[in-house]
Amino acid sequence: MRLRPLTYSLLIVLILVAVAQTTSAQALDISSGGLPTITGAVNGSVTGNASVTGDLVVTIDLGEVSPLNPNSIVKVVVPIALRSNQPYQVAVSVAGLNNANTQALQASDVGLGIQNLHLLGGAGQICNQSTHITRSPFNNDPASSATVGSNGRVSYPSSLGSLSGSTIILSGPILSKNNSVKRQQSDGYVFDAIFAVTPQFFVAGVSSATLIFSISPGPNVPC
Repeated sequence: MRLRPLTYSLLIVLILVAVAQTTSAQALDISSGGLPTITGAVNGSVTGNASVTGDLVVTIDLGEVSPLNPNSIVKVVVPIALRSNQPYQVAVSVAGLNNANTQALQASDVGLGIQNLHLLGGAGQICNQSTHITRSPFNNDPASSATVGSNGRVSYPSSLGSLSGSTIILSGPILSKNNSVKRQQSDGYVFDAIFAVTPQFFVAGVSSATLIFSISPGPNVPC
């Protein structure tokens, strides 16, 4: 079934708010990992704190996501910094995009993947990299993994539709060498949260969503 073309621009805004959850003071922290970027957008933008010691509050306007956007895909990369003095896990939840009409924008139309986990700097704890686990199915770049189904709809290995409640996306061992976690320039890890939307036909509907990323104590994983 083909989706009907639009005669107006369709905008989607994602707001990401990072919330640290702690069992004791300064045990776990999540913050901006640097300046977010956007490519392939028409009349789109992304704003966020470029400082790795600043809070993570990012607003993404994907701009034109109908065929009026001639680009093959709109891609947003949001670096997120993590610090902990104990094993950790990162979860994300989403609210919004609950369109009853299946031809309207759905959560599954917004790809979400996790890539590029790396040291923030010399004060990050070096452990066996394999103990940091990106949970299935999120270990991919959705912008390079999009496929077109028999109904003409573009899909991704993982998307906002892959989230159910507060969904764990990443976990691992201690992240920081400091016993008391502080927001310094080099005392943790950074990963990229990657969002992707393929311009295509959608009917009118809700076009905004709010995502909350949180860090909490994770399974006991040795360094």
